[in-house]
Amino acid sequence: MPGEDFFRKMLLLFERFEAINGQRDTWQNMLVKEWIGQVDEEQVDTCAKEFGIEPTRYYSDPYRKVLTGGGSDSHMGIFAGMTGSHLFVPGLQERLQTEKRSDLALEALRQGNIAPFGSHQNSEKLTIAFLNYACQIAINYKDPGLIRLLLHKGELSDKLVSLVASNIFCEVQKHKVTMSFIKLFYECMMGKSPSGYKRYLMPSAYKPIFDEASGIASIHHTPGNRLVEGYYQSVLRINERLNQVLSGRIEEKIRKSLPAKALDTASLDKFISELELPTGIRSYLEGENSNGTIPVSQWLDELSYPFFSSLFILAAHFTSAKALYNTRPFLKKFASRLGKYNHPERVLWLTDTYEDKNGVSLFLQELHREIVANDLPIDILVCSHTIEPDEHLRVLKPVGEFTLPAYHDQGFHIPNMVALHNLFLEGEYDRIICSTEGIMGMAALYLKHAYTVEASFYMHTDWLMFARKVLGIKGHNLNRVRRFLRFFYQSFDRVLVLNSDQKKWLTGSQMNLRPEQVRQTAHWVNARFSPRPATKAGTFGTDPNKPVLLYVGRISHEKGVMKLPQVYRQIETACGAAEMVIVGKGPARDELRRELPEAIYIDWIPQDKLPGIYASADLLLLPSRFDTFCNVVLEALSCGLPVIAYNCKGPKDIVLDGVCGYLVESKQEMAERAIRYLTRENSQPFRAAASRRASTYDAGTILADLLQAIGMEHD
Repeated sequence: MPGEDFFRKMLLLFERFEAINGQRDTWQNMLVKEWIGQVDEEQVDTCAKEFGIEPTRYYSDPYRKVLTGGGSDSHMGIFAGMTGSHLFVPGLQERLQTEKRSDLALEALRQGNIAPFGSHQNSEKLTIAFLNYACQIAINYKDPGLIRLLLHKGELSDKLVSLVASNIFCEVQKHKVTMSFIKLFYECMMGKSPSGYKRYLMPSAYKPIFDEASGIASIHHTPGNRLVEGYYQSVLRINERLNQVLSGRIEEKIRKSLPAKALDTASLDKFISELELPTGIRSYLEGENSNGTIPVSQWLDELSYPFFSSLFILAAHFTSAKALYNTRPFLKKFASRLGKYNHPERVLWLTDTYEDKNGVSLFLQELHREIVANDLPIDILVCSHTIEPDEHLRVLKPVGEFTLPAYHDQGFHIPNMVALHNLFLEGEYDRIICSTEGIMGMAALYLKHAYTVEASFYMHTDWLMFARKVLGIKGHNLNRVRRFLRFFYQSFDRVLVLNSDQKKWLTGSQMNLRPEQVRQTAHWVNARFSPRPATKAGTFGTDPNKPVLLYVGRISHEKGVMKLPQVYRQIETACGAAEMVIVGKGPARDELRRELPEAIYIDWIPQDKLPGIYASADLLLLPSRFDTFCNVVLEALSCGLPVIAYNCKGPKDIVLDGVCGYLVESKQEMAERAIRYLTRENSQPFRAAASRRASTYDAGTILADLLQAIGMEHD
């Protein structure tokens, strides 16, 4: 990054500065104009004295600075001359009779009679130019050879990108339909209309795409920005059609190719052990290394046209953004130095889950309420057909929705990546937070590298434990999962964690994240969770003299719910009588009912009903070692309900042992502590301490610390 002295010397060496350039974004052009506009005689003389350079050494008037326009938006010859400089020559027509145009142009340049013209920034132009360039590569590509790639100068990352690109272009050239479209698209961009008979040879699904591409040729000679707009809108419509075809075919492939047991534990374990990225992708997919779980080679052949065409369009957008915004960190410092045109500080928070009934969704909904209430510079982005956009809530409609069998009917929503790309640009965001490791996690990394912004990952789930306890993955494959996670988390600028154990794990030898890369944060709960009068008889219909033990959460094996029957019966035996209330649902609900039929079961209920349930109980039992924070612990404490939980992860950072609850090591100790509390302890001090402890988890303080952690200050 150039230092300040570099620019001060520039002021002495040059008279003309390019203030409009078609390959720079608006912000950079405005900063150049402002920088030159602030130059005065005193500044020039000070620089000349400091560097020992005579001001008149390079030109006669060192105090005059002139702005010009550059023609570097004429990429591939498509938009030539749309940005440049007008030169003013007095008496031009008369002087042309006796003088050369080049001499007159040089005279105007020397005298500073220059007026820049054209567009500051136009990412659409650059996208179309790169798309045109990619088409030319596909048409003319020849394999450079692996040895040449490896021996070429450059970083390892550059060589890997080249290797991937080489394989992609090789695959593209193998498919006639894909190459026909690329040639058609390229010719149309250059103004050549296709022959009518080609449309009749096209499959019906592709005819609308053919018509849209053909329309590009008709607007080739449209003047100025209307040409750019016409081209770009056609590209967006083509991309939308391609996504529709692609998503429909993938959905059909998943339905036909993946039976209910395709992703059972054994198949998943085998898939992970054999998952590799060979050097020659096609030869590996067709050879013995294919694991057979998913017919990738067959899918690639049948989906090649819409997949590769969509990929070309997205890659052109990525390259355009990278070219325009790769200097963003430098420009932020430059704007700060000038004291003008500082970029807005705005966060786009991506998530794959928002309306589901899980802890992550509930937290994000609460976060959204706080963002709106305090008008924080954060927008949450979700991909959904059912969620409606709201203040600080952006919604992209998915181009595809898929449900994988044997994965608890989990839905996956695929966003239109080009729409996401443009949403980020239009929203003027300058940093990213992502809450989920799925599709939106990949999208966050795409935006990070495309727009050269910082990206933080908010870690909610311990996926390594999930892989071990829920998916049954172990041994070498579990280590492979850990390495995948390490690669993913290290790709972010920072990781926000919810407990001290996660922080220690991520910065330890297994994950190797830098200590400064990991920051601990916390959740909070809605103000509705507070102590209130409640009765056992009114809430549960039970004897008010019987102690009530409560469990709230997902009813699944990883949550430890199958330990509840033994714990409950031990407590009931010691106390004479007790009630067990279980609130929630999940895949182990029926199994738990068989083991503990005497319990009271309550399905998922609205959150405004939960405070009454907490207030009516005597103890919350949490037999889970899985939770990274555990909102129900904080909800219970906020309502004055003491908690007994395992001494691990989130609960141990929240519960003060022996003050507002107990931290235990085993189910036996959990039962013993509950018996001691119910038979010997005065509950009132515990309940009062629970409320005090919960009050330290204040939303305003937590959000202020979070914004500071990602480099933002907000009043």
